Amino acid sequence: MLSRIKISNYLFVPDQELYFEPGMTALTGETGAGKTILVGAISLIFADKGFAAEPWDGAKPVYLEADFELGDNQALQEKLEELEYNDAEQLTLARRVSENGRSSYFINGRKVTASLMQELRPLLIDFHHQRDQQRLLMPSFQLEVLDLYAGSTELRKEHASQLQKLRSMVRQLEEHKELKERNRQLEELYRFQLEELEAAAISAGEEQLLDKEHERISHLQQIRELGGRIGYEFYETEGSVMDVIRSALSSLDRLKGLDETIAQLYQALADAAQIISDCEGEMNSLTFMSDDDEVRLEQITQRLDQINSLLYKHRVRDTVELEQLFKEKRASILDFDSLDERIEELSKQIEVDFSKLKDIQTVLSKKREAAADRLASELQIAIRSLAIANARFEISIDRKATDELLSSECLAAISLSGAESCEFRFSANPGTELAPLASVASGGELSRVLLAIKKVLAGRMEPLLMILDEIDAGLGGKTAEAVAAVIRELSFNHQVFCVTHLAVIAASADHHIAIEKQIQDLKTVIKMKPLNDSERTLELARMLSGKVTEASREHANQLLKTKLKE
Repeated sequence: MLSRIKISNYLFVPDQELYFEPGMTALTGETGAGKTILVGAISLIFADKGFAAEPWDGAKPVYLEADFELGDNQALQEKLEELEYNDAEQLTLARRVSENGRSSYFINGRKVTASLMQELRPLLIDFHHQRDQQRLLMPSFQLEVLDLYAGSTELRKEHASQLQKLRSMVRQLEEHKELKERNRQLEELYRFQLEELEAAAISAGEEQLLDKEHERISHLQQIRELGGRIGYEFYETEGSVMDVIRSALSSLDRLKGLDETIAQLYQALADAAQIISDCEGEMNSLTFMSDDDEVRLEQITQRLDQINSLLYKHRVRDTVELEQLFKEKRASILDFDSLDERIEELSKQIEVDFSKLKDIQTVLSKKREAAADRLASELQIAIRSLAIANARFEISIDRKATDELLSSECLAAISLSGAESCEFRFSANPGTELAPLASVASGGELSRVLLAIKKVLAGRMEPLLMILDEIDAGLGGKTAEAVAAVIRELSFNHQVFCVTHLAVIAASADHHIAIEKQIQDLKTVIKMKPLNDSERTLELARMLSGKVTEASREHANQLLKTKLKE
């Protein structure tokens, strides 16, 4: 419930503060008096772009502030918990528009975004303007009305969530399949290359070891010749190295006892002779190396050719990079396999979730079908009570998808709101066929149909501030009395603000605010004044005849007495 509003520097209101009570409040005034200023101020707080925040004094900011008492509104409470206003008993919503036109929004003093204010609006306000009647012609709005009546709003949200999840998964599946198809040839190539690399079994640095071995074996003849020549010169020829050393040792042996230096020389030569003698076997092995090394040389050559071929083929510099390439190919193959697994998992999950969606659709469809005739019947009664005595009303439901459709076709056919659409069909006159509301209802009839909807749904809606902005345009007589009765009935469940030019509607309100245009200091100023009983009688008299007369005053008193008897 709106309990207070403060308006500063907006349009023709330099500064005013108003307090409100539950029930129905009538807003009246002469033509051009600015009856919609209060409506505009409330709408601007909620970032409504349909109203301009024009200042009374361009050198000052516009400031609008409204207090809402939190009642039993579950949807609002859930939103406030999400925004961490759990302990709030009152919401103070404000908008400040600076001199340069920049807007700032506040909730309980905390700065927030315009989009957040727009999210809060439908949780606090149900705003009906003549231009809003066009929403009634939209199939989506008609389906919302049916769901609200059927109590299937939450089920509809669940359906939307499940459908969005499914569509996302289907898109992922299609993307994975497209990626797999694009990579199909690449996968085949990688698998072939991996098999080739695995078969080659090349290790990092292998070519360096093979190069060394190849170099040694390729010089085998030179090694043999060198071994033979050294062996001959050291051991076999007359006057060989060993012969010379032995002769020297024999001579030194006789003299080593005479001098320490000779003894040391003798020992050194003896050690050398032993070393050279030990090398004789190694020299012989060089001379007599196996011819099997020729076979090994051929093997090494073939292996190096294989390695170099793979290095060239894969455009890498050495076996270290080739081994890294091997790891990358294996990782890519694992990615391909993972993609296959993901495709399989997604396909199975889509099947499960699609079954869940069909179950939700089945329950949702049954609730809608069960409620459609009852809602149509109640609306027909409500519309007839609004002075369309011969009105007939029907709700037709059209299934967009059947159980026989494949899942992909079904997902394309249905919308977030469900597997069906609904259409309000209407006839105002005897002998005329029922037809879509959009094609047969006049503006006045649309207004009353919408009011009938509000009447039927009033008990099913969360408590809101209902703003009815000249909903009675073009009405009079018995029709106006009927509309007044319905608006008053709405106020039993909701706080209602009704901008009206009809005295019979204003008289049915619990509270009355008159909007007056005044001139102060050569400037136009609009005052919004809560009326007491005597002031209210005068305002109703003015509304009845354009001026206050004895007859209009008496008529006004009679209207108020009639309201008090209700």
